[in-house]
Formats: sequence, C-alpha cells, structure tokens
Amino acid sequence: MPSYHSRFSQVLILLGDLALLNASFLLALFLRFSEVDLVATEYYNYYLQLWVIINLLWFLLSFAFKTYNSAFNTEPRKALNKTIKVWSGHLFLLLLLLVILQKSEAYSRLFILYFYLALSTGIFPWHFFFRRFLQSLRSRNKTLRRVVLAGNLPSLSAFADAVQKRPDLGIEILAIYNNDLQAKGLAKPEDELQSDLEALQADELFVAYDLRDERFRQLYYLAEQKLLRFRALPDLGLPPAKALEISFYDDLPVLSFQKEPLEYWHNRLIKRVEDILISLIVILLLYPILCPLLALGVRLSGKGPIIFSQWRSGYRGADFKIFKFRSMVLNAFADLKQAELNDSRITPFGSFIRRWHLDEIPQFWQVLKGEMSLVGPRPHMLSHTEEYRHLVDRYMLRHFVKPGLSGLAQVQGLKGDHDLEAMKERVKADVYYLENWSLLLDISIIFRTIWQVLRSPF
Repeated sequence: MPSYHSRFSQVLILLGDLALLNASFLLALFLRFSEVDLVATEYYNYYLQLWVIINLLWFLLSFAFKTYNSAFNTEPRKALNKTIKVWSGHLFLLLLLLVILQKSEAYSRLFILYFYLALSTGIFPWHFFFRRFLQSLRSRNKTLRRVVLAGNLPSLSAFADAVQKRPDLGIEILAIYNNDLQAKGLAKPEDELQSDLEALQADELFVAYDLRDERFRQLYYLAEQKLLRFRALPDLGLPPAKALEISFYDDLPVLSFQKEPLEYWHNRLIKRVEDILISLIVILLLYPILCPLLALGVRLSGKGPIIFSQWRSGYRGADFKIFKFRSMVLNAFADLKQAELNDSRITPFGSFIRRWHLDEIPQFWQVLKGEMSLVGPRPHMLSHTEEYRHLVDRYMLRHFVKPGLSGLAQVQGLKGDHDLEAMKERVKADVYYLENWSLLLDISIIFRTIWQVLRSPF
C-alpha cells in the first residue's frame, strides 16, 4: 500500500525532476543564446513549444517506466537504470518527433546538446542519491506499512525473516498468527486473528495458506470488510524465484519464473546501439593498425591458419562460429579441451596476445554483425554445453542473451576453471545478468574488463 510517506517521496522525486528539467532547459538557452534576445526573434514560439514538449515527454516516459514508484523498491542502482532509460528514450523520441514534424531545422543542435548534457549531470545523481536517502531513512525504522501475517506455509516465516533483514522496506509486522510458531512462543494462535484484527490497525494482511484452503477464502473476504489490502504468500514448491512475474491472458494469471529486460524491444535497441557504436569505433581505430601486425605475428609463430574458428553455443542455443587470432599450435584437442594456465599448446606469441586479449579482436566484427554482443555470457564449446546442460540447473538460460566478448562472470573472476562447482558459479552470474540487465550494468562490466586486462595476466 503506498502510504502517505511513500506518496510524499514520489511527489518529491517528481518535483525534483521538474526543477532539474527546467533548470537544464534555461541553462541550455543561456549558453546558446546569451548574446541574442531570443524573445524578439521568430524562434521564441518554437522554443516555447519545445519547452512544453520536453516536460510532457519526460513525465510520460517516467510514468511508463515507473520511475516514481518508490513504495517497494528503493535500490539506487535500479532507480538510476530506469532514469537512464527515460533519458535515452526522451532524447530518441524528441529527435524523432522533430524530424516527423519537419521542425529539426528550427532548433539549434548546440542547444539540444547543452540541454541533454546538463540534464544528465543533474538528473542521474538526483535519482541515485535520493534513493540512497530513502534507504537510509527506512533503515532507521521509518515505518511505511503496518502488516499482519497469518498462515501455516513456510513462506510466512521466509517473508518475516526477509522483512527483518530489510528495514529499508519500511514494513512493520504488528503480529504473526501461526500455530507452529505459537507453540514456540513466537506467534499467536491462528484462530485469534479475527478477534484481534480490529484493534491492530493494520494496513495490509499477508496470508500464507494453500489457495484451496477455506481459511484463505475467509481471510480474503475479511480483509475486504476491514478495509485491509490482501496479500498472498503462496508456496509454489519451487526454488526461490526472485524474478517471478505475473501476466494476464484475458482473466487467466500466468507466472514467469525469470524476468528478462531484454525481452522488451527498447532494451534490445539500446543494447544494439551500444554494440554498434563501440565495435565500430574499435574497428575503425584499431583494425587498420593491429590486424596486420597480429596477422604477421601469428604467421611467424608457426604453421596453421592466421584466424582460428570454432563452433560455439550461441543465442537461443544456435551454433555459431567464433573467430580468434590463432594462439596455439595445431592440435587434435582444440574443440574438446579449453586452454589452461601454462598450456603447452600455446605459442610464445600466442601467450602474448592472450595476455592482452588481442586474440579476440576479430570478435568485434562479430559484434557489429550481430552474432555476439560486447557484454554477455561467454560462449562455451559445444562439448561443454552438452555436458553441463544436464549437470547445472538453469544452465541453458544463459542462451537467452547473445554471447559476449566479456561478461559478469568474467569480471567476477569466474573464468578458466571448468569443474562442476566453478561452472555453477559462472552460470549463476550469467543468469543474474540475464535477469538484471541494464545499460549501467553493461557499462560497469566494460570498464571492469578494461581494468582487468590492464592489471592482471591471463
């Protein structure tokens, strides 16, 4: 239930956005037209219209991305990620709108550049640090919701434990009704709930009974009569699914057990633009210099092709060929055995290019073509995929995103080893990336990859 405090925090975020949006607009006007009396020109009305469009578009996108929803989620990184999406969508849609209306020539490109630079300088820190403030406030026992728990399923205790560990959720548990916990002196008997409910003055009732249990139905109607918001804590009989989502097909609820931000077209577009821009810069700047030198080095290092290719498991399980500068002597185990530290198959020049990851330079071309991405799970050999898909839970989920030059598992140091426990940790990191993708996470992984390449050997 969005309490008074939660609604107040939403209003504060909205007012902060309004102030920063218009301050950025005025600053851009000043920087671009400081020597011109804009009011006296024919362009004054154009910029007045642009001011209205900029404000309306920002708030429409903010509500679409639920930027102002601070009742349940105060995690700064997620708030910042939403704000980056709104900022990117705002820039794209504004430019698209100006082109469609054939008004692009009426506005200064320098003004638009100043505006978005000023906006990003203010709006990103504002959303991040305000969420940090909300976390701090709620961690100091600032109650936003007063709740009662009742039921006999394990999910009740799990929820109570989660609330105790997360004071920033702003939830106060007024009472727990559970017969098993009551025997241990930790709760009240379940049959006392109805008589106590009036005096508790709760906001919400959380119920952990089987959906077919008659008590579930009774408490559902009781909550309605007492003007309490009813929440169910079901026991799905499955491993914890933090990314669980509910969709409705007509009136039928459908559960999804992992969220995938890249299912949405705007996220895929953002990631694709990121891949094209960065890979194109690398190709234009480095390929003309590095590729001839690396090709010559590989040729002089021994017999065999300059470019090594190997089939790997790719997007949605489709096999694709990955290309590298050859770093090993020709051997019969190339498609079966991964390279290891001090591997005797690696040539001296191969050791050098692997140390600086220069052997993977050809993969930037595959990123540009769309076969790979800059960031994503590293593609495994076909033999490894066939082996571990039966041994590691959720292994195949990593193929719901394009394979990457680097990934979350790699920057966390989870690379090289292929024993079962190491593979489980790598898959856990890959699935986390799938379920929590954001542009901010990609940028973080890219910079961490660059830092690791510069400071640590293969």
